[in-house]
Amino acid sequence: MKIYLATSKPQPFAQQILEYFHLESYFTFVGGSTFDGSRSEKADVIQYVLDNADIKTRPDVVMIGDRKYDIEGAKANSIDSIGVLYGYGDKEELANAGANKIVSDIKELSSFLLTGHIPI
Repeated sequence: MKIYLATSKPQPFAQQILEYFHLESYFTFVGGSTFDGSRSEKADVIQYVLDNADIKTRPDVVMIGDRKYDIEGAKANSIDSIGVLYGYGDKEELANAGANKIVSDIKELSSFLLTGHIPI
């Protein structure tokens, strides 16, 4: 598996945060919003990451996020989504947004991903 970051944070800040916590090596590509507002919606950020990663086979991709914007952005880009409850969103928000799967913690997410249950 490859891990890509699609964040609403400005891309330079996202990169700095990853570097500060020594996490950058885990990500194949980092995509974020722009300061000029040209890429501010989550769907646009996800599309940017997909384009830059040259990902053509959407069934092999899953968006993992903690807010409705992550789920809505995934839907707008025709990819599956997993809502996680260890972030800022809650189960109701993620379910209402249409998450394909909702997990409670990292252990449950890891178990789901490692058992090959993708696509959802």
